Order: sequence, then structure tokens, then C-alpha cells
Amino acid sequence: MALLPRLLVLPLMLFISCSFKFTGATDCGGNIIKTHLTVGKGENVLFNTIQAAIDSIKKNNKEWVQINIDAATYKEMINIPLEKPCIILRGAGSNNTIIQYNAHLENGKWNPTFSSFPPNVVVLGITIQNTFGVGKQAIAAGIFGDKSAFYNCRFYGFQDTLLDSDGRHYFKNCYIQGEVDFIFGNGQSYYEDCVINATGPISPPGFITAQRRESENDTSGFIFRRGSIVGNSGFAGLGRAYGPYSRVIFYETYFSSAVSSERWNAWHFVGHESKFTYAAVKCKGPGTLTSNNKDRLEKNLDASQLEQFSLSSFIDNDGWLSNLPTSIL
Repeated sequence: MALLPRLLVLPLMLFISCSFKFTGATDCGGNIIKTHLTVGKGENVLFNTIQAAIDSIKKNNKEWVQINIDAATYKEMINIPLEKPCIILRGAGSNNTIIQYNAHLENGKWNPTFSSFPPNVVVLGITIQNTFGVGKQAIAAGIFGDKSAFYNCRFYGFQDTLLDSDGRHYFKNCYIQGEVDFIFGNGQSYYEDCVINATGPISPPGFITAQRRESENDTSGFIFRRGSIVGNSGFAGLGRAYGPYSRVIFYETYFSSAVSSERWNAWHFVGHESKFTYAAVKCKGPGTLTSNNKDRLEKNLDASQLEQFSLSSFIDNDGWLSNLPTSIL
């Protein structure tokens, strides 16, 4: 199938970015979890839906609240509103706790399965899935809040699986599946030890990322450290430009034969190629062997440049990750 148009939703993307930019950081009262809630399908739990538990938390919450989600499949759309920071969602493992819905972009509205807008949100051991399939931009998760962290989570979709937008985000040991621009947005994000599965095949091949960095001073970008890219052979480009200063770096990542010969694409920003920051540093695997435009769009980064994109420098210079409650990890 042909790649679906994205320029039609650029104005909406700008609206979301401006409307839900984080308004100020909170420390959530330190690294102690003050309240525990439980969600499950049985009769002896207070909440049978995840959204009901979120709705019960007071607005402008300033202390960590952990929602423990029992093993089950929850067919609902989840929304964590801007005025409810300091929330931890802990599943019973990504094979056991599953959130799924089948909405898609409609009448200018994204309709993700999971949406999170405030700062200080942590998600552990949960699968988030958009089951709509092929034919529409159908988002599994939209992340709009600063200091958002995901551990051992799985994200499933086809086009636009993960809307990674606004603020600093950390993904550790996650699995992300899709085919068309399935990690996109203007987040300032670090993906560590994650598996990226490009499902394919479509014609022309899809791209894993569509990163939207708007200016030289824009701090956003996607950094992938270690992990792997898997999928159908030759059907995964690394990224195409969703903004004039698009920035994506793969470092020490395993490239299977899924990586296509066209790694990078200027898309609608032809003429801005010198402003992109695209790199594949110390990567290995059969997908590193061929590239028909590597010299034109891919940059060589020295040690000092790479240090700017380390975990501590790029998203954790204030130590927010080490200040998360130790009991969650």
C-alpha cells in the first residue's frame, strides 16, 4: 500500500505541542510512593477499569500514586490529563497486562489507545496496542509530558504506533512494532535496549522514525542505544525528516537484514539535508552493510559529539531518572 499522507495533520501536531507543553516540574514529594490503587477484573477490587483509577486521583497531585494493574486485557482508551502528574502504572508483565483499542485518526482527532500529558509518569510491564490495523493513522500511545519513563513495555500498531511528543522520555527494554513512521514526533527521547520490529512488507518500504525537530535550538531528538532492529528483509528505513532539523541517532544497535538500503529520507525537507543529524555509530549486523545514501545524509560523530547524546547529558542532566521511586525498578 502507499504511505498515507502526514502533512494533512501537521497543523494538529503543532496544536498538540503548544497546548500540552509541560507547565512546570514537580518532584512528587521525593522517591516514596504514598498511595497504592489496584485495578482488576475480579469482584474484590475497587476499580475494574484503569481509567476509573486515574479519574479517582485528585487534580494537581504532588505525591507518587501507584496503580497496580492485574493481569487481564483492558479494552479501553486511557487518558492521563495534564493536571494529574506523579502517576505510576504497574502491570503484571507485558505478556499479562494488555491495554488495547481500535480507534484511528478521525475528524482531526488522534484517538490514541493511551494518552499521557502531565510530567512524571512511569509505566512498567504493560502492553499498549492499537488493533485498528492497516489503512489509517492509528496511534497506540501518545506521550506529551516531560519526565515520562517506560520500562519493559510493548507497543503495537502499524502506522504511527508511538507519538513521542514534548519533553524528555525514557524507554528501557521496550518492544515497538509498526511499519510506517511508527516512532514519530518531537520528543527528547532515549531508547535503551529496545527491540524495534518493522513488520512490512509494503511498497515503498516504510520508515521507523519521523522525528520533528524545528530549529537548531530545539532540544528534541531520538537516541537509540544498543537494542535491535528486526523485521522483514529490506523493508525498514531508519528515518525520514518530519522537521527541518530532524535528529535521530542509532548507537551500538544491531541492524538485521530488515534495514533497507535507503536508511534516511529528506521527505518534504529537501534542501535542508545539512541541518539533519542522522547517524548510525558502531552499529553491527547485516543491515549495516548497504546504504545508497549514507554519505549524503548520515553524519560521522566524534567522541565529544556522542557525549552530548549520552543518557545523562541528553535527558537526565538533572537526575530525574535516579530520583524515581526505587521500589518500582
